[in-house]
Amino acid sequence: MARQDYIPASDSEFQTWFQNYKGQVAVLAATFDLTASEVAAVEADFTLYQTKLNTSNTSKAVQQAAAADKTTTRGAVVGRIRAWANRFKAHPNFSPAQGQQLGVIGPEDTTDLTTAKPTLKATAINVSAISIGFNKSVSSGVKILAKRGTETGFRFLAIDTASPYVDTRTNLATGPELRQYQAQYLVSDDPIGLVSDTLNVTVPG
Repeated sequence: MARQDYIPASDSEFQTWFQNYKGQVAVLAATFDLTASEVAAVEADFTLYQTKLNTSNTSKAVQQAAAADKTTTRGAVVGRIRAWANRFKAHPNFSPAQGQQLGVIGPEDTTDLTTAKPTLKATAINVSAISIGFNKSVSSGVKILAKRGTETGFRFLAIDTASPYVDTRTNLATGPELRQYQAQYLVSDDPIGLVSDTLNVTVPG
């Protein structure tokens, strides 16, 4: 029977493995006729790898902290920019040309909901809840339809204005249950556009 590679794939597991290996080489040095310099070379390799791993982990932590700080700073800066832009737009001397010059007038939204359809995705599944994510686009929300078990057609399930929708219904019978979901965009309370592709989800029993 073939064996798997004895070198662990993940860095953390390899670090633990290497530390044991280094220690055992020192213990078995005489058994395998290893010289002191050969044992030292193994220890040097472990120290080298440990140093590089620590540097890598530190860099990742620094990068994550920097990214979080950047996101927070951008949010604060954007808030101040919007406040200034609102002040400019409320000024009697403001003109659309000046708004374009400042870059504070957004492009026209050309989304045509009459030919659009939502995209559905099951983002979490367990025995008590299914989280159905959807893209809202420029709509007011979505109307969600569902079919499950022995049901023969899709039925209205809910209206949701923010993704995700969480379906907390229990299965109709003992055992796994196939559920199917569809959605359609809404403008105010009126359906618009195409019905989404069907999302199939098997709920554990």
